Amino acid sequence: MASLTELARARTALSHDEIAHLQRLVATWALPCDLSFADVLLSAPVDPDDSQTDFVVLGHSRSSVGATVYRSDPVGESATPELLALLRTSFFDGVARGGVLGPRVEAAPVDDTVQEEILLPGMTGRVQVDAIPVRHKGEVIAVLTREAEPGLIRHRTTLESVYRRLWGRFALMIEEGAFPLSLQEQVGEFREPRVGDGVVLVDRERRVVFASPNGISALHRLGVQSNVEGRSLADVGIDDSVIRRALATRHSTITELEHGPDLTVVVRCHPLIERGRATGALAVLRDISELRTRDRLLVSKDTTIREIHHRVKNNLQTIQSLLRLQARRLPAAEARNAVEQSVRRIGSIALVHETLSSQVADIADFDDVVGRIVRMVEEGLGAPERPLQVAMEGSIGEIPGDMAMPLSVAVTELVQNAIDHAAPQSADVTIELSADPRVLSIRVMNGGDGVSDGFSLDRDAGLGLTIVRTFIVHDLGGTISIGPAQVTAPRGTAVEIRVPRRVETLPLG
Repeated sequence: MASLTELARARTALSHDEIAHLQRLVATWALPCDLSFADVLLSAPVDPDDSQTDFVVLGHSRSSVGATVYRSDPVGESATPELLALLRTSFFDGVARGGVLGPRVEAAPVDDTVQEEILLPGMTGRVQVDAIPVRHKGEVIAVLTREAEPGLIRHRTTLESVYRRLWGRFALMIEEGAFPLSLQEQVGEFREPRVGDGVVLVDRERRVVFASPNGISALHRLGVQSNVEGRSLADVGIDDSVIRRALATRHSTITELEHGPDLTVVVRCHPLIERGRATGALAVLRDISELRTRDRLLVSKDTTIREIHHRVKNNLQTIQSLLRLQARRLPAAEARNAVEQSVRRIGSIALVHETLSSQVADIADFDDVVGRIVRMVEEGLGAPERPLQVAMEGSIGEIPGDMAMPLSVAVTELVQNAIDHAAPQSADVTIELSADPRVLSIRVMNGGDGVSDGFSLDRDAGLGLTIVRTFIVHDLGGTISIGPAQVTAPRGTAVEIRVPRRVETLPLG
């Protein structure tokens, strides 16, 4: 399915700025759609200069509280012949009204809404259609239609009557170009409140005009037991700064209201604008207490995990210290060298645990880890008679902690091997890091004589390369290749490891 932008570019003459306006409309039309008790469709003309132009459907949303008249997705389809006349009238004339064959939608007195009932192919009943011209910077660029089967609309309750009038106010804002709002404060990590969660309607003086049953329940959870209609939320002890901010800035605002340690209600407030004036605001409320309780548990869990990483790092450093003490007491140089190599292997693992102990998520900045491994190796193997220089180029970025562990040990082994087999007079080693969406690549090169002809990992690999192959090939599903670093002598050695980047999957639902 093509996106709104792709459809608009391929089949309409809309400009980049106009497409962006329609994208903002579709991104924020869930609220007016719920208030409409119907399907809401966005259609744009193929040729805005042709009075007989066709229209293409760019967007479709179903109300969460009403029945749908579309069993399939109409996005990308051309408008039906039954709808074309209505769409053209709304687009070119702005204000037009057709005959009403069934129950008529209540509309604001100045609502420039086209209303008509037409029979769509495949439908068993007649469809009532309201058409609203979508205006941007003074020009009509598309048409929003509300489509419902009158036979499916139940007996009009007070709640539904209020919601339908609110739909009319949003329709007027769309026609005047005031909706979508120019700025919307960020919602955070939770789902946007919907009409079914509870609404409170206030006038321009911030007095409550209407509160839905779920809205009243949300206020009760915040400690409000008295009748709120005719009073401001501030009068009943609720901080109404989110409403004042919405009315003053004419932006969509959001806040969280807490009542005690275990109850949190999020409030999203939309200013209602008519002819450039804020005439009131609609607040949508949702109880997110369970989410906040879960957040506190997750924070506690994250803190515990970071503390575990910190303690593991401390324990590994203690083991390093003990091994260093043991190495000093060993008479054989070969034995001391083996123990010191083990110290560096343990140190590389400790570095990853130290990095993870400071992160909220189980993610490690691998570039930082490699940089610290380089400093550790330089301090352990550097000597005045043989200058040691290890350069790091490129970047990999952040990777999961369980990948960082084996990769850090592999880098430590490759750098140690590169230094051991570098040119006798100096040990210049280069580490090249690179990453793409699929593969992580690490290349370690030196300027030595290079590997002998016929070198085989299976036959000639020492302990270090054996450890690297175990981690890279068997644990991470990667590959190892060994060859000359350059064509001319001294050819040097380049060892490259390539590891598939892990794709994180999200649970369904």
